[in-house]
Amino acid sequence: MPSLPPLDIKKNINYAPHVVILGAGASLAALPDGDKFGNKLPLMRNMVEILGLEPLLQSHNVTEGYDDFESLYDDLSDSGEHKVLLTELEATIRDYFSAMRLPAEATIYDFLLLSLRDKDIIATFNWDPFLAEAVKRNRHIKNLPHIIFLHGNVDVGACIEHKTKGFLEHKCSVCGKPLEATPLLFPVKHKDYTSNPFIKNEWEELQISLKHAYLITIFGYSAPVTDVEARDMLLTTWQANNTRELAEIEIVDIRPKDELEATWSDFFVRQHYYIFGDINRSLSFAHVRRSCEAFAMATLQQHPWPENRYPDSSKLEDIHAWLKPLLDEEIADYLTGKPCE
Repeated sequence: MPSLPPLDIKKNINYAPHVVILGAGASLAALPDGDKFGNKLPLMRNMVEILGLEPLLQSHNVTEGYDDFESLYDDLSDSGEHKVLLTELEATIRDYFSAMRLPAEATIYDFLLLSLRDKDIIATFNWDPFLAEAVKRNRHIKNLPHIIFLHGNVDVGACIEHKTKGFLEHKCSVCGKPLEATPLLFPVKHKDYTSNPFIKNEWEELQISLKHAYLITIFGYSAPVTDVEARDMLLTTWQANNTRELAEIEIVDIRPKDELEATWSDFFVRQHYYIFGDINRSLSFAHVRRSCEAFAMATLQQHPWPENRYPDSSKLEDIHAWLKPLLDEEIADYLTGKPCE
C-alpha cells in the first residue's frame, strides 16, 4: 500500500506539491495573438517563418526543412559543418525571445502563477520570458510557487560559483556580480542535462518535487522526439513517487485525446488522469491555491469543497484583491475550503 499524502485534516492542508510542467503550447494559449508588441510566439513548425531565418539559412546553402525546426537544427548540429550558422541561429533566437513582453492585462501565466502556493512548482521548457515576467509583476503576493527552467530562459541568470539564480537584471547575493545568462538548450535529440550546473540543478529540483507530487499538470508540452531524455527522466522520477496510486495527472492540450493518451499512457495509473483542451478546467483554476487540498478532500475524505474560480476580470489589481481571503487563511495556517466572495 502506498503511504498517504501528507494531509493534515486538523488544518485542512495538503503539504504535497502540485507540479505544473509547461511546453510551448502554454505560451501560445496565453498569448494567441502575440505579445504586448504584437510579436508572434514561434513554434518549431514556424520558427523559420516567424523569425525570418530563411535568408540566413540560404546564405549557408540550407534550402529545405524549414517547416520542422527541430529536425533541421538537429541535422545541422549532427553534421558538424555548420558551427557558424548554429551560432548565428542561436543569437537570433535569443534576441527575438528576449524582446517579448506580456501585455498589461492579466494572462494565463498570471492566473496560473497565482493559483499555486510555495509548496508547488512550475517547471517550463520554454525560452520565452513570460513566466519570469509574471513572477516579477506578482511577486508582492506571498507564497508564490517555485519556478524552474528546464531548457534555460532568456530572462534568467545565474552565478555558478555561488549557486544563486535570479532574473538577468539581478546581481549575485553573495559576490555582488551581475548574473550571467543561462544557456538555452536547443532541439537536438540528445540534450545534455548534467554538465551545466544551472540546468542540472533545475532538473534536480523538479525531480525532488515529482517524487512527492500529489497533482501533476502537463500544459502544452508535446514530449517531442528531441526530448527523449527529458521524458525518460520525468517518467522514472514519477514512478518512484510513493503516492502515485492516489495522485492525479492532468493533460492540457488541444491535440486529439487518443494521441495524448498514447503519448502519456506510461504516466497514468488506471483512470487517474484528465485530458482537456483548456487550462480553465484544471484543478488549480477550479480551486485557486487549494488544488491539492480540494482533490484530497474529495477523494480521501469524501468531503468535496465547492469550486472557487477567479473573478471575471483582466485587471491584476482586481485579482490580487480577490485573493486576500485565501492569503489570510495561509497566514493563519488553516484552510477553510470556502469560496471567496
